[in-house]
Amino acid sequence: MNSSMHEFKMISKHRMYDQYLVKLRACIKLLDESMLWATGEAEQNSIGGIIHHIMVHVRRNANKLIDPTITYKQGMEESFKPSVQNKKQLLDEVEDAFSSFCSALDNTGHLNMYDVYHVVEHTAYHLGQIIDRVQRLAGHRFQFVQTGLNEKALRAIVQQSLPNTQD
Repeated sequence: MNSSMHEFKMISKHRMYDQYLVKLRACIKLLDESMLWATGEAEQNSIGGIIHHIMVHVRRNANKLIDPTITYKQGMEESFKPSVQNKKQLLDEVEDAFSSFCSALDNTGHLNMYDVYHVVEHTAYHLGQIIDRVQRLAGHRFQFVQTGLNEKALRAIVQQSLPNTQD
């Protein structure tokens, strides 16, 4: 794997684990059970349902990183219906899904940049929805950028994980 592809892999891994998962955890922890599973008048899916959808998508792509021959016969339309209704269990499953994706990135011999980019982008899209809803429902502003979850911090984490090539 060339150094640019390795750097892309590290950026993707740390963006998912050190930024997106941290933000998702903060959102889940702030909500009570009723807020997590409620749907509003204009919202078809609960926050918990969207989180479950992210988790299923991340897991499927982790599996595909390990075995690129995997094909899925069914789409993700039904994945907005959570299999659990317990906040702690959902948080544990989310942690496990993100960890498995990062582990798959570390252990794959085959990396399809388009697939990885899609997972990162898809997660970011739904995470934005979740953050917006949580802030509105809980009356709380996260201020993630101001508290260190920003591109500068991500760059520092990625640079620390890359081999030093200036020797």
